[in-house]
Amino acid sequence: MNEVLWTGDAETGDLSQFQDGPWNDVGGTQPKVVTSPVRDGGHAIALGLTGATTASDGICCGSRNELLPKFRDLEEGDDLYFGFSNYLAPGFPTSGGWQLITQFKQNFDGSPPLGLYVEDGQYKIEGGYGYPTGPKPFMKPLSPAPTGQWVDWVLHVKFSANPAIGYVEVWQNGNLVLPRFAPTSGTMYPGTGGRAGSYVKTGPYRDPSITAPGTMYLDNWRIGTSRAAVAR
Repeated sequence: MNEVLWTGDAETGDLSQFQDGPWNDVGGTQPKVVTSPVRDGGHAIALGLTGATTASDGICCGSRNELLPKFRDLEEGDDLYFGFSNYLAPGFPTSGGWQLITQFKQNFDGSPPLGLYVEDGQYKIEGGYGYPTGPKPFMKPLSPAPTGQWVDWVLHVKFSANPAIGYVEVWQNGNLVLPRFAPTSGTMYPGTGGRAGSYVKTGPYRDPSITAPGTMYLDNWRIGTSRAAVAR
């Protein structure tokens, strides 16, 4: 079944496809809909970081400019595909520390079980650093991370805290760049404090050591039940 469950393409001309989450904009410019650059249609979304990094700027753990899709929490056993296009504007810092651009975040504090990163000049799949009983990190390089061009992604995730069940696979520009990979920490963490599950958010969140401003654009966001449903 090829079903699109949620679309975030900004063709509404506003951010109404996303939740209102001002706490996800710290050290960033106000998210906005733009008409250039765009991947398809007439609109895309600009998410900028100013370079602010200190506690006096209201930042404790790194600046961020993230959006939350109007989509339900992710649950144990979910099998979903996530498609989107991103563009790192010229001058966007691609090295010097970690930068998340999409994450599947657990419903408690700490580093996520799974995310798409820009780090060391590359796109990478990483996670496991915030595992509740101690870090179980993993890192899978995908490709160089160029600026000034659109990149099309499809991430397929089977969500589970059981590493025998959970896995991720990734396509970039239509090419398989990460065959099915099962992290030892799972693709979601075991729940703590009575809360389990994860949720998806997208946009840059980065290491406080990165001080250069930068802007990322997003277009064509989709969540669905197959690669065909979400791929560009």
